[in-house]
Amino acid sequence: MDHTWSLQEAIAYYGGQGAPGQQAALVALLREIQEENGGVLPEAALAEVAAAYRIKETFLTALVGRYPSLRPAGAPHRLELCGGPNCARQGAAALRAWVEETWRVRPGGISEAGGFSYRVAGCMKHCGRGPNLRWDGQVYEGAGPELLERLIRSGH
Repeated sequence: MDHTWSLQEAIAYYGGQGAPGQQAALVALLREIQEENGGVLPEAALAEVAAAYRIKETFLTALVGRYPSLRPAGAPHRLELCGGPNCARQGAAALRAWVEETWRVRPGGISEAGGFSYRVAGCMKHCGRGPNLRWDGQVYEGAGPELLERLIRSGH
């Protein structure tokens, strides 16, 4: 029997896990919603969650903003390149130059061509396996232009 995903069933399930009072359960629900909706959190789904749990939509929006892996519909993807010294020795400067030239973006800006915000972060604690980057909260080790091109073009 094929069972399709239902937002109402997910809300009920995570309510039984302690959402919205248990922030971990609420975030798990939001991650599931995002996964079921192509990598974004639709505004309508957030509104439905807020109504079901009797919480303010502004609270959910603030919570989503605290988790880089959560992405509201219409928000740009988030690219962070490791600025640590080990990644610098492993080619991060060349990767940074490639990003800035290819996608016409500077740190702290948004690439209109690629649909992502860009910044250079501190050490990502994956030393020895760099250069490292974080895309929408997910760390990727040994990153190069090919990986970035795939992430940017696929939107994931």
